[in-house]
Amino acid sequence: MRKSLLFLIITFISLSSLAQPLTYQQKLYYTGKVWGFVKYYHSNVSNCNVNWDSVLTATLPLVKAAGTNAAFNDALDTMLAAAGPMAIATTPLPDTLPAELKRNRNFGWISDPVFRTDVQTALDTIKNNFRPQPICWVENNTYTTTSPYYGGWLIFPHDTVLYNSDVYTTAPDEYHRALMLFKHWNIINYFDPYTYVYDKPIDTILYNAIPDIVFAANYHGLYKGLLKMTSQFDDAHVEELTYSDYDPFPYRGYYFPKLVIKYIENKYVAVLSGVTGINKGDVILSIDGLTPTQWEDSLRPYMSDGNPSVFRRDLMYIMLSGGYGSVATIQIQDSTAVNHTVFAGRNDYLSDGWFPAYYYPADSLNLISWTTMGCNTGYINIGNFQNSEITDMYNALYTKPAIIIDLRNYPYDASSWQLADIMYPKNTAFSKFTVPDVTYPGTFYWYYDALGVNGSSSAYKGKIIILVNQETQSSAEFCSMIFRAMPNAIVMGSQTAGTDGNVTFFRISQDLHTGFTTLGIYYPNGDSTERIGIMPDSVVMPTIAGIRHGEDEVLNRAIAIGCTLGVPEVNANESKITMYPNPANEKVNVAIDNAMSADATVSISDISGKVLMQKDVIAKNKNVAVSFDIKAYPAGVYLVNVQSGTHMKTMKLTKL
Repeated sequence: MRKSLLFLIITFISLSSLAQPLTYQQKLYYTGKVWGFVKYYHSNVSNCNVNWDSVLTATLPLVKAAGTNAAFNDALDTMLAAAGPMAIATTPLPDTLPAELKRNRNFGWISDPVFRTDVQTALDTIKNNFRPQPICWVENNTYTTTSPYYGGWLIFPHDTVLYNSDVYTTAPDEYHRALMLFKHWNIINYFDPYTYVYDKPIDTILYNAIPDIVFAANYHGLYKGLLKMTSQFDDAHVEELTYSDYDPFPYRGYYFPKLVIKYIENKYVAVLSGVTGINKGDVILSIDGLTPTQWEDSLRPYMSDGNPSVFRRDLMYIMLSGGYGSVATIQIQDSTAVNHTVFAGRNDYLSDGWFPAYYYPADSLNLISWTTMGCNTGYINIGNFQNSEITDMYNALYTKPAIIIDLRNYPYDASSWQLADIMYPKNTAFSKFTVPDVTYPGTFYWYYDALGVNGSSSAYKGKIIILVNQETQSSAEFCSMIFRAMPNAIVMGSQTAGTDGNVTFFRISQDLHTGFTTLGIYYPNGDSTERIGIMPDSVVMPTIAGIRHGEDEVLNRAIAIGCTLGVPEVNANESKITMYPNPANEKVNVAIDNAMSADATVSISDISGKVLMQKDVIAKNKNVAVSFDIKAYPAGVYLVNVQSGTHMKTMKLTKL
């Protein structure tokens, strides 16, 4: 569909241009494509023997002044002549790459009738004689050079800072704004592995960006134009890497009220609050006079998020943002369906300490690295877990019937790799990814990743339950793939951010930053994760009621699965154990018929395993019933445990 749309757009531009002179926007579009192609593919220009940036800025006045298509082609011909002669290849190009590895190598546009025959011949000569070679404009990052201007997987040594000062204080003219746009767009066009999953064709993005960037009236307009273009890259990494040192847009500042909101049951809901008048579970109706839907509609054109879950995750910060000391007017609906207006001061920076790095309904999880929870189920919080803990943790949890791996966060370090290497029963491929070939722009090669070199001697034989949500991004998504490859693993929760793979970040001026996902991440069968994310095997979503009662419903469901696995029960020949009523509201009873071989304890715990109430039962007594008053406890899921000697029975209780 996207390719068909692209063909129609380009055909329309081309055919209309035959009847009348091209518009300035159309001329810039074609110039940007020709300039970028020559930059990477011409033998002389790709070796930096020509100051190709200066050639562009010298050519653009000719392009602008060209009143006819013939004059426009004359300008292109002048630019191509400045590149010098193309080296003629003496060996054939071995074009054996499969289609999925050369998606970005698309040169059908060279035959566009907009180009005169001599210009097409020059472009074809470059294309046909190119051979893979080191290119001065792009390199793999060896991390041996320290620079404030670029980093990540690739570096662009001659594409970083365009000025000795920033463009905020030294406003660029339209030709240098075009240079900024063409540099940026061509990097994405040739080296972003995910252009094929954009909502809009990459060529359409260039065409539409020209008036927003080249014709921008001021700095704010230029920056908004940049954001409008990068938003169409549909990548949460791009969203995080694209910003200005001077213009906070789409934020209104970098201070916030003490409030965390999440998108739950199709509403924005307060999940943590230090604001008087706002409680957990209150629904946000408006912030500063705009409803959440109005916020979404106004900011969506400027945010590069690949799926709705990560868009709404990021939007919640923007809605609450403002300058230091400013006041947010927040209208909420409380648990009794009554509306209130609350005024909340923005006095806190996100890193000041009150805001959790990652939100868990069970607040104590922020402090846990690993532990044992209800029903003897292991739990690992990858956001806190460290390499140094692997041995102690695995010795303690190796025999557990299930281990919950919480990836609703970002990994602390590379512990997931080392841990999975121990736990895998055999060497297992869990992913493959495409790597950009810097010697052949527009193409990629496959790299395969596997773990489990330690073999089955230490392999974990229980169930792995992986918890994910919209906070699970990039490395966390990759870790999800690692553990999902275990033979008895399931993923539980909700859609993840859908942006995986090492990133490249660079500057298009000293003060305008950007970047993109550089490795294309796929499952071994070729399924992509970009924009899709890690899709759960079992979808479990938080509810507003659960938030109000402090319930972590995703974790609760995982523990409930653990409770069905490998728990030794009280000997059925000795005792019959029943619990009633269930669900219960005020009181629950546990009946034990027939004598037990050992004294027992009957306890009620929360889903994390914390014992709330406990009573003892003497073994010689027969037909014993114990009662627990549960009125004071919030609605949710609890565990009722009967322990007698080495035997145990665990039952799940629902409190209404």
